Amino acid sequence: MEATSFARILHDLIARLPGAYACALVDLGGETVDYAGVVNPFDVKVAAAHMRIILNDLDEYGALGKTRWIVLRGEKRSFVARQLPDGYALVVMLRRRAGFTASARAYAACERALAAEAGWSPPNGSSSWFAVEVEVDGRGRPVLVDAGPTASAVPVEVFGAVVGLPRGERGFRARTATGGELTLVREAGNTWYADEDLEALDPRQKGSS
Repeated sequence: MEATSFARILHDLIARLPGAYACALVDLGGETVDYAGVVNPFDVKVAAAHMRIILNDLDEYGALGKTRWIVLRGEKRSFVARQLPDGYALVVMLRRRAGFTASARAYAACERALAAEAGWSPPNGSSSWFAVEVEVDGRGRPVLVDAGPTASAVPVEVFGAVVGLPRGERGFRARTATGGELTLVREAGNTWYADEDLEALDPRQKGSS
């Protein structure tokens, strides 16, 4: 069966999170809407349902306020569950010894992509990061940014560096041919993120294929 748009978004998240091997989009009732990863479908659906129950129980408890996300670390595997709009949640399964120090950009990009696909408003408090592919020159500076299959790659010109990033990351301020400006960040593992939506930043991208 051909992967759905949701599955492709989830698959991209797994590729961007060290130690992640499966994830699922689950609704308020614990039903898995879609999933991705090399895992028994039954296992990921059961895990997603249980994590949804935990989120529901924490919300009903009330003393913590609205639960935004939770992490459960176990001896054999670990789980991350994050609230999404309309009662949905994102559940990620991680291998043993997987760390939780990965940048929040991967989650922000995934949640924005899911919201766009489902027609939700972006999650409250979500950072403005979008997953992109970047072609670099010999000095490792971006020259071409690709936001995915629905948009054409955009040439960019770097005019500054971003300072104060964590070790292993590099950041650049860049400008498109139409004058739009954006920040590009390369995280450890060579995953890239932009702080602007290329289709909104460069009008020529709308309707591209």
